[in-house]
Amino acid sequence: MSMNIENQICEPRTNHGETVVEQRGNNEQIVGQIQTGENEQENMILLWQQNRNFITMIARKYSSCAEMEDLEQEGYIGLYEAVRHYDASSEVPFINYAAFWIRQVMRRYIDNCGRVVRIPTHAVDKIQRYKKIKSEYQKYYGKIPTDREMSAFMGMDEESLKGIKKTAAMGQIRSLDEPINSDGEDIYIGDTIVSKEDVEADVIDRIDSGIMSRELWAAVDRLPDLQGKVLRCRFLKKQTYQQTGEALGISVSAVRQQQSKAMRLLRNTGRNKGFIGYREEFLPAASIHHVGVRSFQHTWTSEVEREALSL
Repeated sequence: MSMNIENQICEPRTNHGETVVEQRGNNEQIVGQIQTGENEQENMILLWQQNRNFITMIARKYSSCAEMEDLEQEGYIGLYEAVRHYDASSEVPFINYAAFWIRQVMRRYIDNCGRVVRIPTHAVDKIQRYKKIKSEYQKYYGKIPTDREMSAFMGMDEESLKGIKKTAAMGQIRSLDEPINSDGEDIYIGDTIVSKEDVEADVIDRIDSGIMSRELWAAVDRLPDLQGKVLRCRFLKKQTYQQTGEALGISVSAVRQQQSKAMRLLRNTGRNKGFIGYREEFLPAASIHHVGVRSFQHTWTSEVEREALSL
């Protein structure tokens, strides 16, 4: 059966003011054929052609760190890894699942090949998180956060924060090679700073957030029974503290206490290894708009986790 490849490529469309990705072909069927060894090479090429626009869209985000051609080749590797690990029974659309693998492979390529001085992936993640938080804060409040504030947002002491700044400068990261002056120090702007045209980033973030939401609720299922019930009342049923307390037969203060404990457990990397990869990718990028100054200064991490729980 002949197939028009041009009609299989992901295309953006507008739906009630929001840009989404429309996937015309049946990715899942092609992946299933590859996994069973049916015309593996031909189907892999077809899958690549069908999703190339989407892979290019992700690659553009990292184009200041490496050549687009190299990033697209890495995107093919990420696509292949996604095919290898995809489980159709999960009912997660393949393109949603593949987005995570494609981004991870591109980032690791940049970590290994895109910089004069190699920075470990875990350090790069912290640098990128620092840049995102700082950018969002500056965009919302019109000023640069102090080291004390940044330390609170990052959940680390000021000495560790200075280490992140120093590592960013020493790494000569090409995506962060334009210096800005911050509190007398040269800090480099990264490709994680929100651009003027962030439609593509919004699309990718929505895809990743869908995956992360599933991982997060799986982590909620592993919490102690009462804590899980509290979170489901608060964020699935959108109940107030008082309504949650009445539904579970506990006081309002007990609801707050159980929710706080649950949030701390969700942030525990040892308990939620499957969720941490998505958490570190998505939570730092979650919007901080419509959050009051006091709330932002004291509970930023909890606010973005609440946003993820509400997906």
